[in-house]
Amino acid sequence: MEEDEPQNATFSEAHIIALELYDNAPCGSITFFKDGTIYAINQTMLTWLGYKREELLQKQTLTSLFRIGGQIFFETHFFPLIKMQGFINEVYFDVVRKDKSIFHALINARELPSKEGEPAKYQATVLDISDRWRYEQELLHAKRAAEADIKAKAEFLATISHEIRTPLNTILGIGHLLHETPLNENQKEYARLLLHSSENLLSLVNNLLDLSKIEAKKVQLEQIPFNLEERLAILHETFSVKARAKGIQLEVTIAKGVPKYLLGDPVKLNQILTNLIGNAIKFTKTGKITLEVTTVKRRGEERQLHFSVTDTGMGIPPEKLEAIFQEFSQASYDVSVEFGGTGLGLTISQKLLELHGSTMEVKSTLGEGSCFHFSIWYTESKKTSLPQKKDITKIDKRALKGIHVLVVDDNPDNIFIASQYLSQWNVPFKKAHSGTKALELLSEDSFDLVLLDLQMPKMDGYQVATTLRSDPSKKQPVIIAFSASSVGEVSDRLAEAGIDDYLPKPFEPNELLEKLLQYSVQRTPHSKKKKSKAVLSKRPTQPKKKSDAPRIADHPSDTPSFTIDKYVKMANNRPEYIKKFVLSTLDAFETYHQDFEKSVAAKDAEGLSGLIHKSTMSFFYIEANRLGTLLNACKESLSNLPESEADFNGLVAQCREEFTIIQHGLTEIGTKQQ
Repeated sequence: MEEDEPQNATFSEAHIIALELYDNAPCGSITFFKDGTIYAINQTMLTWLGYKREELLQKQTLTSLFRIGGQIFFETHFFPLIKMQGFINEVYFDVVRKDKSIFHALINARELPSKEGEPAKYQATVLDISDRWRYEQELLHAKRAAEADIKAKAEFLATISHEIRTPLNTILGIGHLLHETPLNENQKEYARLLLHSSENLLSLVNNLLDLSKIEAKKVQLEQIPFNLEERLAILHETFSVKARAKGIQLEVTIAKGVPKYLLGDPVKLNQILTNLIGNAIKFTKTGKITLEVTTVKRRGEERQLHFSVTDTGMGIPPEKLEAIFQEFSQASYDVSVEFGGTGLGLTISQKLLELHGSTMEVKSTLGEGSCFHFSIWYTESKKTSLPQKKDITKIDKRALKGIHVLVVDDNPDNIFIASQYLSQWNVPFKKAHSGTKALELLSEDSFDLVLLDLQMPKMDGYQVATTLRSDPSKKQPVIIAFSASSVGEVSDRLAEAGIDDYLPKPFEPNELLEKLLQYSVQRTPHSKKKKSKAVLSKRPTQPKKKSDAPRIADHPSDTPSFTIDKYVKMANNRPEYIKKFVLSTLDAFETYHQDFEKSVAAKDAEGLSGLIHKSTMSFFYIEANRLGTLLNACKESLSNLPESEADFNGLVAQCREEFTIIQHGLTEIGTKQQ
């Protein structure tokens, strides 16, 4: 026994040390029974809670230390999971101290080994994360504040843009109209200055909006095929006039081996090069400007192309080379006074390059000139070309003969401008100064096309379009929206409201004329012959033969029961977007078909009415007019049961057939749009 005493002493010391470590550990520890009663607790946890040990042991439960939400979560999720898997890690709880204040904690818990016959015990390790929680909240608040600032800035710029664009539309319109009238030389110069100043102001507004969108991360890169040579040729043609006016030579050089056809974002590239060439012309008095394109690297079908714009202009001081990429910054105050501009072009170009994973570099010698250059990766593509724009000045305006237009705008100046254009082109029209008046005129008269302002008080353009589209019995004219907002900001709402096309304000008269010519060819007659309910109900309901199935062409747009022409136009003929539209509509029609079967099985007229209401826009987009008419006839027949039982059954069979045709056709189209 005497030999064992040193060992026992050592064991006792180790036990005491272990207890001290447990009691004063940097984390809390609580041992509890199955019913939550606290069995053991260390001093760290007692200190955090403000309790004495005897106030808790065998007297309170672990859940009594939580808020009511935490207590419910513990009983319903936390503890059942421990029993199921024996442990649980890092679950957040608000722990209530004795003084009713709280601290934020992460709790890990495990089931302790127990001997047979002993009650099950569990140990919870508690980490006080109050400091971390506070830092996270501060970061979250800072993030939200930054996002709110960005949003406020974007909304402010959008509002300012709208407020500036609206009068600009009038100013530019009057300028164009003046050019169409007999003027003496002084008056011609006044009109030229009016247009030039308006275009400069519009350019400033557009730059501010572009910058705002990029900072708000609302700009994404497209991946579309384009012809690089054609794009650069258009740039050369566009800027050659300005260059020649200053006696400057503008050259575009494409090195051997640069692919002609690429896959990427030609609009962003055009914006970058436009800023660089525009600056080069502005700051160059004599000499020449060269745009050069070369291939830097190859990686499979990918090519890294290098673009450089070199001028023989005034150059930039070395200490200003970084400043020129900052917002609203130019090389010097004298430059701003002499040459004008906002100092946003290079900022926007740099940010667009960052989207491409690239950056702008510059080499400059004061008094000799500058070279701005960058590289972008593109994928080599198959042959493609820009769609040939019609020279609308050579188009016979008699193509507009017979088209009837309704102009809707709350701004009398905008109505005046549009009216003047339409009068010049001999297009008959009517005017409405509000959404309510527009709907009144649409119910009284037949129009082929509606020019509709989106921002109007009381009833805006979206509400007008939605109301019109929700009534299939009325003639459905083409709707072209006017707005000072960009198309990217309103595209989703345009589609939802059933609006066919969009023209941003301010617009050129030729842009409006082009839209009118485009839709004058596609317009439908003022009145449509309606099939009577009797004819519809007597349609044979036998299954179609294979030869009668809807024909799906390589670019399918029609079946006997629907068309995807609207989707093809909305997607700009791009297969990937057409496929998204079609598959989304297919999903909707599968749901509609299921709802239809439920409603007719239960003879639920209210359910059928709800289906007709929610499917209106889908029917409109694919022009499923026959199915829409059948469903309305079916609903009417349902309200007259049992007298109309035979008609009702026949209509149900025809509806089923139409659903099958449309779903089959959409499925086939979706699989072909690869």
